Amino acid sequence: MGTYRLLLLAGLGVTISLVLALAIAYAVGSILVPWLAGESPGHSAPYSSVFKVEMPVRSFKASSTKGLIEFPVSDRINIITPQYVRCPDICHWETNILIALFEEAYKANALDRIAFITIGLDPWDEDLNLASTYQEARAGEWLKRGVYWAWIYDNITLMRDIWNEYRIYVEKDEKTRLINHFAGFIIVKDGKVVYVVVPTTEGWSKPANVAKQIWELVDELMKATPQDHTHHHHQ
Repeated sequence: MGTYRLLLLAGLGVTISLVLALAIAYAVGSILVPWLAGESPGHSAPYSSVFKVEMPVRSFKASSTKGLIEFPVSDRINIITPQYVRCPDICHWETNILIALFEEAYKANALDRIAFITIGLDPWDEDLNLASTYQEARAGEWLKRGVYWAWIYDNITLMRDIWNEYRIYVEKDEKTRLINHFAGFIIVKDGKVVYVVVPTTEGWSKPANVAKQIWELVDELMKATPQDHTHHHHQ
């Protein structure tokens, strides 16, 4: 999958730019292969690379900060991202992009058509209480406005099954307890992964720009799907 594998080289004095450069090189050479063999980017832009994918994914029932849920959520476009709370950097950059996407969805009066799903990466050391506290701290006001943001943590066996299904690379460093992982956004509609979006080095520092690019894709998908329920306009 088009990804950054974040290389957490703790204590080596490696600059973040070099880490990201290495991550890009590693990801393009390896993790892209299972996702995108024979695929080409839908388009590339200064802030993200977009890969068009047509891959069915299984439905899972899993514990989340919204209770036991079945996902992908069937009547919504799902924007899925892998994260863990103790992440030193890139997961929080993903949150910045998510928050910008919450605003895009709100402005478009589309909160009830989108499900934001975080697939947790550290079931060894984290739980739903920690995830919920993080969500409230970072996006409490958006949650009150009706944003559907479910953070999934369940038993390790189920989490591994979910990671495998979504081609999410996860590796725990037993010394540092940090996680090496895929970072980016997976867009699912009607039970199929349709896009994988990976921010560029510049994009990670400009979350609103990445969010606009992702939202363009989501907007196209929504336009292709007739609305089958009444929407309530916000003030």
